[in-house]
Amino acid sequence: MWTEGLETGLSLARDRERPRNLLLQSLPFEELERLSPLLQKVSLTPRRVLQHAGLAIEHVVFIEEGLVSVLAKVDDSSAVEVGLIGRDGAVGSIVVLGADAAAFSHFVQIGGSALRVGVDDLARVLPEMPHLREALHRALTQSAQVAACSLSHAFEQRLASWLLTAHDRCDMTHLPITQDLLARSLGVRRPTVSEAFKQLARRGVLAKARGRVRILDRAGLERIACRCYRVMCRQGDAFKRSKMGRKTLIALSLVFALSEIELAVQ
Repeated sequence: MWTEGLETGLSLARDRERPRNLLLQSLPFEELERLSPLLQKVSLTPRRVLQHAGLAIEHVVFIEEGLVSVLAKVDDSSAVEVGLIGRDGAVGSIVVLGADAAAFSHFVQIGGSALRVGVDDLARVLPEMPHLREALHRALTQSAQVAACSLSHAFEQRLASWLLTAHDRCDMTHLPITQDLLARSLGVRRPTVSEAFKQLARRGVLAKARGRVRILDRAGLERIACRCYRVMCRQGDAFKRSKMGRKTLIALSLVFALSEIELAVQ
């Protein structure tokens, strides 16, 4: 199994702590208090499939620590990454659109922990939880932002954007990632990843050890990254500034992201 249940049902009054997942943190206390007894703490095992494409979605999983790649199938033997989900997102949020099966596979890139809720339990409480519905809609836009990068940007720019996004979403100083996994996820050969890492290391923006990457100069890495990373940051700021703006961006981003994914996997 990809997870190991640790505890079922959280009591805010007892634990006196809010979840680490940013979507859950954004909920008003009343909604979070109602949802908490339905949440189960689970661990995420690295290099395991969290959700298979085409299979029924049984849980919505709010990432607390770690990183999950969203993979679109290219052919019978390969897939390409079209999104990253960390503690600012949720796996399975497409259920809010009425879907009962996953469109893409979700692969645990960096292990950690999460809170999950059964889709049947979620369906019972969601009609009376407008802030949770909005948060799950927002998660849909966050899970597919990197699809366009593979169409027009150099790999070094894409890699810089990936590293920054991973750093933002899993909140780790040292990223436990391998060149093999990155190559398969980003749809390139391993030597391409290796050479890009060498170039970034020469510029002093990161240090690479076996199975780990440490970002040394974040500002320098941001200058190298493609504009997609800055677009995602601006969208995140817009979400925070305006409730109406969030709803507009959700609708526009969903249309954009889905069209880009379709192009990327053709």
